[in-house]
Amino acid sequence: MSEKLKETSAPSPSGERLVLDFEMLRSFGGRNFRDLGGHPTRDGRRVRTGRIYRSAHLAEVPQGNPLHEIGLKTLVTLQSNPEVKNLGRPHQMVMKGVRWEHIPMGDAWFTERGYERMKAAPGREHYALVMHFRRDWRRFFKLLAQRSVYPLLFHCSAGRDRTGVGAAMILGVLGVDRARIIEDFLASNATFPQAPLAAAQLDPVFELIDENGGVDDFMHQFIGISAADLEAIRSELLED
Repeated sequence: MSEKLKETSAPSPSGERLVLDFEMLRSFGGRNFRDLGGHPTRDGRRVRTGRIYRSAHLAEVPQGNPLHEIGLKTLVTLQSNPEVKNLGRPHQMVMKGVRWEHIPMGDAWFTERGYERMKAAPGREHYALVMHFRRDWRRFFKLLAQRSVYPLLFHCSAGRDRTGVGAAMILGVLGVDRARIIEDFLASNATFPQAPLAAAQLDPVFELIDENGGVDDFMHQFIGISAADLEAIRSELLED
């Protein structure tokens, strides 16, 4: 989504900087929230409801947000350190009794080299999120393989780009058809109608998975997740 400059990266050789409008992002606190469960899978099962959720940032949470009722055990923040610094840590009401895992995905954007790498992929930003943050995704999926972490919620600032890519990979691991993965991805447009996502933005991600032999081989060889970890994730997130 387009962003205006409030916090900036180091300048690139062209003098350009990464720009984030934190005032705009702050207004989306607690929004774009939904259960990732309920989707049918190709083997006839369903993704369990009440186990894994996605959201925009949680520095501010509107009164009556369903987040207060889900019995959360683990909160995973995918925001960079500059984003957490400017928007704030998750609200204390959310953090009470909850394990917080901060995976600062995006710190590299605030460096000259990182900004240039992201800029070099116009139209392929979601692909770049996978390519440039493999170590962060490995940490994220290793966490999902821990059976004590659920119910779990993961989020970035807007809950649509890093969170959207993470949701797409999770649903792929669980055997959800790509049409439904895209449907979940595009559901964020209800929150961001002025900067809508397009289905084609996930195409390069799907191509990368296919080029690496399908979702299991992609997770093993590209992300670094073991077969045992994948089985643990499926066991926790799929209905029997």
